[in-house]
Parts: sequence; C-alpha cells; structure tokens
Amino acid sequence: MDLKNISNHELCLRMEKLVRSERKITHLILMHILEIESRRLYADLGFDGMFSYLTKGLGYSESGAYRRLQSARILKQVPSAADKLETGALNLSQLTQVQKCLKEASKLNAADCSKERTQALLEKIENKNTFQTEKVLAIEFNKAVQLHEVVKPQGDESVRLEITFSKKQYEELEQARALLSHVCPDGTWSEVLAVLAQKFNQSKLGKNSTQGFAAKQEKAVAPAECMDAAGIEKVEAASSVKSGADEGTAKTKTGSMAERKYLSVKIRRDLFAKAQGCCEYRDAKSGRTCGSTYQLQVDHIYPRALGGGDEQTNLRILCRSHNLLMANRLGISKR
Repeated sequence: MDLKNISNHELCLRMEKLVRSERKITHLILMHILEIESRRLYADLGFDGMFSYLTKGLGYSESGAYRRLQSARILKQVPSAADKLETGALNLSQLTQVQKCLKEASKLNAADCSKERTQALLEKIENKNTFQTEKVLAIEFNKAVQLHEVVKPQGDESVRLEITFSKKQYEELEQARALLSHVCPDGTWSEVLAVLAQKFNQSKLGKNSTQGFAAKQEKAVAPAECMDAAGIEKVEAASSVKSGADEGTAKTKTGSMAERKYLSVKIRRDLFAKAQGCCEYRDAKSGRTCGSTYQLQVDHIYPRALGGGDEQTNLRILCRSHNLLMANRLGISKR
C-alpha cells in the first residue's frame, strides 16, 4: 500500500479509524476467547488448554496470549470493562496487571476479590499509563516496599543495579532526565545517572577525572539551547557561561557566519518557569497542549531569520519536535 500521495488530514483520519477498528477487534477477540474456553473447544482441536491453543494454534506469542487470556477473564467478571477497552480508557496490559494482582491476593484469602472490588479498581486506572497503573495497584494491594539494593556483575563486565528511590528522589531524577534529554536522547537511566555522576566528579576532581563514557558525552549537544525556530543550530558549552557575560556573542549557521547575542540565563529561567518546564505548543484545532518535558528549547515565535527580536513576548518553550514543526511551517529548513 502506497500512502505517500494521501493528504495529512486523510492519513490521520485513516489512522484514527484503524485504531478504533483495532480496539473493536480486540474486544471481539476477548469475547471469542471466553466462549471457546467455556465450551472447551480447544480440546476438540487437539490442545490441552486455551493458552496452548492461542500460542500453538493461532500463533500468538506467549506474552500476547497471556495478556489476552487474563484480560478475557477480567471481562468475564466485569463485562462493562469491554466498553472501556473499546474506547481506549483501558488496555490489555492494565487488565492483565489487575487480574494478576487479584489472583495473587486470592491465594492469601485475605483480600476482597469481588466483582465490585474489581470494577472499582478498573475505574481507578482508567486513562492511566503503565507507571501510574502500577502505582495504584501497589497501593490498593498494599504491596511490600522493596528497600534492599542489589548490585549484580554480568558477563560483559557491566553491572545491574536494582535500587529504590523515595518519591522526592524520583521526582528530582525525572526532572534531571528531562533537562538532560539533549545529552541523553534515549532517556535511559543508565545514561542519565552516568552523566550526573560524571558532572559531579568533574566538579570535584577536574575534567580529566573520568574516561570512556564521559569522553563520548563531552561531544554531545548542551541542553541549554540546542536549536531555535529560525533554523539556527547552536552549541553552547557550559564553560562559556561566565560571570557578567550573559550577553556574549556566538557563531551561527544561516548559510553564512554571523554574530548574535545569547539570551541571558535569567530570561531562559523566566521562560521555563512561565512554561512550568513543559512544551507550550497548542494545536489550533483540538486545543491540545503538548506538555512534553523532552528536549525543551527556546523558540522565537517570529524567527530571528525573519527579523524577530529577543523580547520575551516573542519567546516560548517548545520541545524539539514542535520547534522543528514551527520552522517547517515557516519555510525554514533545518539540517
């Protein structure tokens, strides 16, 4: 199928229709799983159970079959959840997590696993992501807090670290990961923690205190201001920020080399505070605000390349994706 000649609007409409169809089909598949299991038709087909039928007979992966089977059993207990599944308020992973927790709780003979309790749980996790869902279930089922730390050496000389952070500590780390998203675009915790450790070690021991990973990261783009909507790429090393030098000059790429002033640290901080550390892009049709904390950049609403100034009323915070989008809309290409 060639989709290249389809308009943007039509492409998005098709995608939305396909997602609705996918959810509808998922709901129907779960209902079929329940009925086939209740009739034990898998036995007539030569399988010893529903799981074997789904994996060996229908070709589902083991994890895919497990999610569908567990979700189907939730729907059997709470049929109204089918509508939530179809609208996207709930998904297979959430239903699977709830069923797993209920199954573990039932073994203790101490928890309420009634239909009413299950329905209440599903209502609490509607429209939540995996992390938020796990948090709700951990509270509802009073799961034990794991406080011990585990450090395991591995065959390739890497080390696996398992550690528990307090709520406050995790919030601090999440904020650091967002601010480092230019340096660590993949956002893995191993990279983020390594960069934080590297910066701390350098502040105490000097720049030559770390090797390997640190050397590679030295080449990364600084998170302060990577690119603006004028299509001007900038690399601003932290060491270039000196006392009383907020209004220094920098070289830019606009086809020819030119001099321009940096935005002051105070202006940047004020902009981030006003945006509450989130991308301010708002879709004109839906009214939806992006709100991403990933790779945030200072954007000129009316670009410098077209004569825009550095006054705060002409500045906003955008994530890299929406920064590029606005530049493209204005006909400004970026490499």
